[in-house]
Amino acid sequence: MMMVTWAWSLLSLLISAAIWYLFHDAEHMETRMEHTRRSWMNMSMYKNVLKRKKGEEMSSKIPRGSLGWPVIGETLEFIASGYSSRPVAFMEKRKSLYGKVFRTNILGKPIIVSTDPDVNKAVLQNHGNVFIPSYPKSVTELLGKSSILQTNGPLQKRLHSLIGGYFRSPQFKSRIAREIEDYVKVSLSTWEHKKLPILVQDETKQITFEILVKVLMSVGPGEDMEFLKREFQEFIKGIICIPIKFPGTRLYKSLQAKKKLFNMVRKIVEERNLGMAKTGEKTSGSPIDVIQALLSDTKESSDNTQQLQGLPLDIVTENIIEMMIAGEDSVPMVMTLAVKSLSDTPATLSRVVEENMTLKRQKATSCDGFAWTDYMSLQFTQNVITETLRMANIINAVWRKAQKDVEIKEDKRYGKQQHYFYTIWWWPEALSWFRTFEA
Repeated sequence: MMMVTWAWSLLSLLISAAIWYLFHDAEHMETRMEHTRRSWMNMSMYKNVLKRKKGEEMSSKIPRGSLGWPVIGETLEFIASGYSSRPVAFMEKRKSLYGKVFRTNILGKPIIVSTDPDVNKAVLQNHGNVFIPSYPKSVTELLGKSSILQTNGPLQKRLHSLIGGYFRSPQFKSRIAREIEDYVKVSLSTWEHKKLPILVQDETKQITFEILVKVLMSVGPGEDMEFLKREFQEFIKGIICIPIKFPGTRLYKSLQAKKKLFNMVRKIVEERNLGMAKTGEKTSGSPIDVIQALLSDTKESSDNTQQLQGLPLDIVTENIIEMMIAGEDSVPMVMTLAVKSLSDTPATLSRVVEENMTLKRQKATSCDGFAWTDYMSLQFTQNVITETLRMANIINAVWRKAQKDVEIKEDKRYGKQQHYFYTIWWWPEALSWFRTFEA
């Protein structure tokens, strides 16, 4: 409608000028030219005013905030706060300046950050499929196109089904219970020879990473394990960084470590695939690790006469590397927070210790090892674990991208060109303190 109006105004002005020149004397030409020039200036000013008003109307619906420096935005301050004693300082500062929903530019993307529970709920419910998963460039570069985060449709369901089925199997639970006991005993035996203080998160990271690697690809202690630890630690440092991959940058170093990891894991996958093909393990027996579970996936053709090819080896390799993240990051963090919370609540700690010591005495009498069902029978301990998972908030953010303009709450408009970073963080209105359980 606006374009039609301006076209009509321009046509009217040209016709008026032509009539003016035809029917007036030449001596008034200079005056008429001045009038025409002023008419054009007025029209241009009017157009600019309308543009400005329209822009102000649109920007008034977009959350306030700052995009920071060119290219890097506010990434440096965002990352620095994560390594400080107050990781939420970056969010708290902007929340106090701009409100619960604000704009910023981190990790190479202009984004909108929401700490508003109502807005978060609307996004996560995703009525009409307006929002889709979207991740920072550093994440997509490092995890690769075959990552379970970036796959969708039948392939994603297939991966979830295979991995979830293996972790839910009785064979896995029986095996992992024994291995956890062995690894914990070995680790605890070394603590008395270490200098104080004992850093809980570092120690739990050692335990969980080795257990997870054993579960994923049956690699035990030795040179291969140390290589995986070293390269994986270098790789994981680049997950959250400025997405610039010149030699010497954090992303470049992490990508180089990823190549080394990929080559080693791919070699293990190829050897296992060849061995399984020779022995026929793909069609018989229970998987001994995640690699075997993924390689064992075959589908019959529609006429049931032949078996179709399983997952490509690159996809198996990429997802094995991705699942190693849990052993390096999320699980050690939760375990550390559990120790911290128990230390702050002596009554809860006392009950957990008593319940576990009772089980230990029973096992000493029967001379049996610990089983998965034994751990699940510890009701109070399970309550503590559940509460720790609830309070830990290890997934402190969810990335989403709008596929179209959308308005949420108080007529706030979020454009489809913006990426969305939705988080609860540790705001007082969202936090309920760790509580002591009653029987």
